[in-house]
Amino acid sequence: MYTKGRPYRRKDGIPHGFDAIVIGSGMGGLGVASVLAQQGMRMLVLEQNAVIGGLTQSYDRAGYRWTVGMHYIGDVASPRTLTWKMFDYAARGGIRWAHLPPIYNRMNIAGREYRIPAGVEAYRAALHGWFPQEHAAIDRYLELLAAASKSSAPFFALKAYPADRPMPALEAMTGPFHDFARRTTREVIADLTSDPELTAVLCANWGDYGIEPARSSFAMHAMLAKHYMNGASYPHGGGRAFADAIVPVIEAAGGLVLHGAEVAHILVEDGRATGVVMASGEEVRAGVVISGAGLRNTFGRLMAPEARAAAGLDRMRESVTYTNTVVGLHIGLEGDAATLGLEPANIWAHPGTDFDANLAAHRVDFDAPFPFHFITFASAKDPTWNETFPNRSTIEMHALTDYRHFAPWQGTRWMKRGADYEAMKAKVQERLLADLYRLVPATRGAVRYVEVSTPLTYETFVRQQYGDFLGIESSPQRYEQDWLRAQTPVPGLYLTGQDVTSDGIIGALFGGVLCASAVTGRDMVDEIKKAPVFAQDAS
Repeated sequence: MYTKGRPYRRKDGIPHGFDAIVIGSGMGGLGVASVLAQQGMRMLVLEQNAVIGGLTQSYDRAGYRWTVGMHYIGDVASPRTLTWKMFDYAARGGIRWAHLPPIYNRMNIAGREYRIPAGVEAYRAALHGWFPQEHAAIDRYLELLAAASKSSAPFFALKAYPADRPMPALEAMTGPFHDFARRTTREVIADLTSDPELTAVLCANWGDYGIEPARSSFAMHAMLAKHYMNGASYPHGGGRAFADAIVPVIEAAGGLVLHGAEVAHILVEDGRATGVVMASGEEVRAGVVISGAGLRNTFGRLMAPEARAAAGLDRMRESVTYTNTVVGLHIGLEGDAATLGLEPANIWAHPGTDFDANLAAHRVDFDAPFPFHFITFASAKDPTWNETFPNRSTIEMHALTDYRHFAPWQGTRWMKRGADYEAMKAKVQERLLADLYRLVPATRGAVRYVEVSTPLTYETFVRQQYGDFLGIESSPQRYEQDWLRAQTPVPGLYLTGQDVTSDGIIGALFGGVLCASAVTGRDMVDEIKKAPVFAQDAS
C-alpha cells in the first residue's frame, strides 16, 4: 500500500530529541508539523493508520484509486488568497492545482437541477434567472455572506491565544461575527424569503459542514459559501498530493512521520503534558504535544481520567456536539470520464425541499430516502488521471445517515462484524447504485468495482467513535465556547485541525496554522501572508 512516511516498529523504537509530538497525520497534523518544522523544530508525527494523510489519503484497489475525504477545494484560484498561501507554505510549493470549469456544483432538488457557476455576479445572475420574484432577497443574501465571512478574522485570531489571557481589544472586535454566528442558517434566510425552493438551492451543499440549515450557524454557512464563491479546484494527483508534498518538508528539518504508530494515551505529569505512550507500551517524550485526533478523542480516550478531571476537560468535552455521518460507495468504472460523460461538477441531490422532514424520516426508518446524496468524480477533475488509469473512471458517492442504524455493530472488529452487517452493506450498495443510475444514467452498465463504507469505516480508520468525521458541529453553540482554542487548559498540550476552527480540509489546515501560532507565540497567519511564494507556476 502506497504511503509517505515510515512504518513504526516497536523493536526499532522511536529516537529521542524531538521538539514536539503530533498525534494524527490529517491536514491539521501535517499542516502544523510543516509550519513548525520551518521554524526549526524537529517534529514527530504519529499516525495510527497504515497510510499517512487522514481524510486526505488516497488508496488503490483493483486498478482504481479513490481519495477518502477530499473532493474539492475552494479559494485557491489566486495566489493572493490566504487559502492558497497556506497550502503553498505548508507544501513549499509542492501542490499543483487544477481549476475546475465554471460549473462546480449541481444542486438537484427532487429531480430539478440547478447548475451553480463560479463568481459572485454569475451566481447572482443564475439565481435571479431561476427566481425572478426574489431579486431583493438574493441580493441581500449575497451581502450577508460577504459581511459574515469578513467579520470572522478577529474571532479566529483569538484561537491562537490562551483562553485565560485577556485580549480586550481583539475580543471587542468579535461582536459582528457573533451576531452572525448565534443565528441559524434557516433563521437568517427565512428573514429574506419564504420560497422553499430558493432556500433549498442556497443550502443544498450543507453536507460540506455536516449539519442541516435548521441547526447550522449562519456564520459557518457564509464562510463555506464564500469559500467556493469563485469556484473550486482539485490537486494534481488527488488527495495523496498533500502528504507527498508536506511529509518531505517535515523530514527535511529532522522530523519523522510514522504510520502504524498508535498512541494509547498522552502523558501528563504534574499537570503538564510531557509526551505520549504508544499502544506498544513505548514512551516518547517532548516538551510540546499536539493532538490532531479531534477534541473528543483528545479530551477522552487519550487522557487519564484524573488528568481530565484536574483540567476540567470532561465538562468541555460534553459542552459540544458532533456532526452527522454517512454511508458511501467507492466505485470503479470502465471508460474514461469523457467517454462516460462524467463532469467535474459535484452533485448534491435531495429528495425534497424540506430538509428537516427528510432527516426525520430517515432517522426513524433506514429504508426511508437518504436525506441527501453527494456524488463526486475525481477522475474527471484530476488532469493526471488518464496517464495513470487509462480507460477507467471513479466515483465517490456518499449519503447522509444516522449512526443509530449502525449502533448494533459498535465495537466490533473490522472484517469480523458478521453476516447481518454484511447484509446491511449489501443493502446500502443496492440502494446507492440505484440512486446513482437515476442521477447519472450514463454509469449504468459501466460499473466494474464497488466498495461500501459505513460510519464504522470512519470509526476504524480515523478513530471517529460515531463516524462523525467532520468533528464538532458548526451550530451556534460551537461559537459560544470561548475555551475552544489551540492551547488547551493542560500546559504543553495543544489542539490542531478542524475542531479548532471550522469543518473540512481548509478548516483543518487553518487550525494547524493557528496551533503553530500558539506554540511559537508568533502570528504565523501574518507571516504566511508575507512569505515568499514557493510554487513555480503561481500566477
